[in-house]
Amino acid sequence: MSSVWTFLLIWGVWLITPVLFDGGDALFRLMVVRTQRKEREARVHLEDDELPTVTIIVPAHNEAEVIDRCLNSVKAQEYPHDKLEIIVIDDGSTDDTADRVDGHVNGDHDGVDSFRLRGRAIKVGPFNGRLALIRNGHGGKATALNAGILASSGDVIINIDSDVVLAPDTIRNTAAYFVRNPDIGAATGNIEVDWETLEERDKEGRLVLDEDGQIVPKKLTFMERFLARSQFLEYLSSFDLGRRAQAITSTMYTLAGAYSAFRREVLADGIWYSNTTVSEDTDLTFELHRKDVKIGFVDDAKIYLEPAIDWDSLYAQRVRWTRGQLEVCGINNEMIGSQKRGKLSSFALPKMLLFDHTMAFPRLVWAPLILSFPLIGYSWRVVGLALLGMYMFYLLIEIINTLTVFAIADDHGRERIEQSGWMLLLMPAYRFVVFHFRFSGFLVTLTEEQQWTMAGPMRTAESDIRSLRLRSIEIATGMFAIIGASLSRAVRLASAVVGPLLITVSVVLLRWFESTRKTS
Repeated sequence: MSSVWTFLLIWGVWLITPVLFDGGDALFRLMVVRTQRKEREARVHLEDDELPTVTIIVPAHNEAEVIDRCLNSVKAQEYPHDKLEIIVIDDGSTDDTADRVDGHVNGDHDGVDSFRLRGRAIKVGPFNGRLALIRNGHGGKATALNAGILASSGDVIINIDSDVVLAPDTIRNTAAYFVRNPDIGAATGNIEVDWETLEERDKEGRLVLDEDGQIVPKKLTFMERFLARSQFLEYLSSFDLGRRAQAITSTMYTLAGAYSAFRREVLADGIWYSNTTVSEDTDLTFELHRKDVKIGFVDDAKIYLEPAIDWDSLYAQRVRWTRGQLEVCGINNEMIGSQKRGKLSSFALPKMLLFDHTMAFPRLVWAPLILSFPLIGYSWRVVGLALLGMYMFYLLIEIINTLTVFAIADDHGRERIEQSGWMLLLMPAYRFVVFHFRFSGFLVTLTEEQQWTMAGPMRTAESDIRSLRLRSIEIATGMFAIIGASLSRAVRLASAVVGPLLITVSVVLLRWFESTRKTS
């Protein structure tokens, strides 16, 4: 019996718990996605006169490198221009973001009138809708979004980040979704990581063009490809499965800041973005739930996002997400476990906090602790098999999730999944690293003031090494100065003592020789 208890206390916690939690969660999402496929097949095309007016709000702060690409993808939308309004909110940029937007507004844009999407260049024609720029000072993203909402006139309001690229039918599919679903008050789009949105730039930051005047995609190193394709597979699971399941079960945790859509009457009901947290989109989503607004997911509204291709950027992103998650839960703590706020409060939030936070601490402890198991009688072979078994378990989850998305993806999505298939073997390792980044967010939230960006571990290490190197030079310089001063004093002492001594000896020797000569 003691061996049974030992197994349950040690291997049970380390092996069975992840299977129950992570495996059960993955199985639940797969079952929900199967239900959604029936609704997808029933969609009908809407004519232009059936579509609502749409306002697209783009907050921007120092986004000169990407704002042209974003606006070009919006101007290229397959949507009636007389029903489309674009409002860019310049949030106190110190670069030429506002000037570049002005070029689009006035029709004298001097940049490239194309953008890359799904590996090919798309030419942008004339835009006949309304395009406006609002200079709003530097009040933060939430303030910029609220200013755009106040200036908007569309029946549907869509907020997008300035670094995204929209597929040509994204706005049309979003507007049609609201028409087909009159009970939906807000929705998020289907965000996909696309490494081909990354552009090659010269030393001055200018776009590199080929002989045909088209933008040259950025050439990625192996590590950059690893990070880009890992995030691609990660977002497939988060949106095509996660957000889809949340929409069906009315447990949408956050409307993605990169792409969020609302009916005008929903935002007119006193719902605003807040600067209280670094996750203003999650905070607003909680407010929507508080007012019983139904939130949906537009799976055919594709938004392409460039990946973080260095560890520091990825670290800063995940720490910010974790901090925002904790801040929003703290602000809205009365919703956690409440039976009056729907399934998000009664089920999804407690589950999320249990999986992402409570279980994070034992996972952090058990990961290195298993290496000490040989000290309590387990052989290295058993420990190695256990580690391999856990890795294979999480690899199986990744494969099943990816195959499920592959079954419902379009041709381009399937092609990208096939290109990234080899990355599935490394995904458990990638998620293991990201888990520790997110755990670092817990500590940052407890110990540091709120900030949007922060230094990552690689940049911090480089800074520490540079500081240590400078300090070492200072110490070495100081030691050489001390040694030099000591030598100088020794020389002066020698000059003061040895010199007179040599003179005295010389005088004595001269007198001795002289007396010897006289005697002889």
